[in-house]
Amino acid sequence: MLQRTGGEVNTIEIAPHAGALLKSLRGFGYSPETALADLIDNSISAGADHVELSIDWNEGYPRIGVRDDGKGMTFEVLEDGMRFGGDEGVERGAHDLGRFGLGMKTASLSQCQRLTVVSRHDGTTSSMSWDIEKVRSSRSWCVETDTIPDAFEHVDAPKDGDGTLIALERMDELGGFFGLDKEGFFAKIRDVRDHFAMVFHRFLDGDARRIRITINGRPVAAWDPMLRTHPATRPLGAGRIGSGALAVQVSPFVLPHRDRFANENEFTAAGGPGGWAERQGFYVYRAKRLVVAGSWLGLGGHREWTKDESSRLARISIDLPQSADAQWRIDVRKARARPPAALRARLSALGGQCRERAREVFAWRGGQIRSPNQKKDAEAAVWNEEHRSGKRRYRINREHPVIGQLLSGDAATKHLARTAITLIERSVPVERIWLDISENVEAESSPEAVDGLLVDDLVTAIQNTRGSRSPGEVLEGLLRTLRLDGPELKKAVLAKLEIADE
Repeated sequence: MLQRTGGEVNTIEIAPHAGALLKSLRGFGYSPETALADLIDNSISAGADHVELSIDWNEGYPRIGVRDDGKGMTFEVLEDGMRFGGDEGVERGAHDLGRFGLGMKTASLSQCQRLTVVSRHDGTTSSMSWDIEKVRSSRSWCVETDTIPDAFEHVDAPKDGDGTLIALERMDELGGFFGLDKEGFFAKIRDVRDHFAMVFHRFLDGDARRIRITINGRPVAAWDPMLRTHPATRPLGAGRIGSGALAVQVSPFVLPHRDRFANENEFTAAGGPGGWAERQGFYVYRAKRLVVAGSWLGLGGHREWTKDESSRLARISIDLPQSADAQWRIDVRKARARPPAALRARLSALGGQCRERAREVFAWRGGQIRSPNQKKDAEAAVWNEEHRSGKRRYRINREHPVIGQLLSGDAATKHLARTAITLIERSVPVERIWLDISENVEAESSPEAVDGLLVDDLVTAIQNTRGSRSPGEVLEGLLRTLRLDGPELKKAVLAKLEIADE
């Protein structure tokens, strides 16, 4: 029952226990790479052109320094920046990557027990430190001032010009760098580098305001998940969906089949952190900073889409304005988003189309297949796609020039050929093939060797193909259908055709 005095409700202030709340705030689930990316956000918001990280092994006691050349902070601004929650009355600019006023503190302290920020602005240096042990022992929200950490291997506190240094020290078991041997430590640095290359690729390659990021003196190169510069990437048409504050830009892409990469290293690199299957789906950008790096966002109708091998070539970018945070439920770590109900149907339709196109490229390696609505053409596909009772069925195309020639013989030959084709269609080990592909999807592929039997078969196919096209044109069509483009194979077939014609 409420106790009232003079008609007003009595209130008392119940302050949280500093140590207990700080312990809870450390458990937001940051990985080292997402935590450090949050610190890069602050540097970008501060107008930095160059962000340098020193991730030091320190004989098994890791330390991390993040140094930028941004505008720096005055003592008052730094004080507000070190406050958990910040100032709720401050309106963020269009290019401010902050979210809740928690990022720098929670991200840093998720990895360490001591956070120090040293900032220089207009010739004046200010510094403050959050120390977990001192907060616990004092049971108060107190920070140390005028503290300067020891120099790092690759960065130091700003001395000339504006800028900020964030120092993470005294790592513990909550952080991802704690307890690693030297090999594991440097492997984790590679994870951080790969994450930065993906999350900040639009800043690194100049699509957004260009910045430089270096880790231990080495620059981070951008990695574009959409592989826009690859000639075999298929953009499916960008466009805006939604209206007003919900309007977003959506750009679907189908990435190339592995056969279209120059070598295995290029193919593996194009898969991105976690590999091809993990990196499929929607890529949500907030103010051009990547927030969600491959997710189907709970879409797919009554049965949510999963990350299947057949859809691994589908990637779709979504550009959000910073003002859409609430509608998309961007979380504190800026690592998760959920599309608003008004956009789900349209996004599902676009995602379904992209998945279907990706499935075709993945399953048929870009080769030709004729659908029920496709008109006949001179370069007939070997396989036809049929739809019956809501199911797909694939049958050998009886009108293919070579198959048609085989079926045009005498009655006995024709009957035997038709029987052989039917047996092949009904005995293709689909499940076994799919299992082999799924288990060996990243296996190394070897260049196509010149097979003498294949050369003979291609020569026979060309000689028995009727029409006005030259043998060279017929060969080009066959090679495209079979997804073979080795110049040595083509040369061998043409050479054998010349001998046969003499």
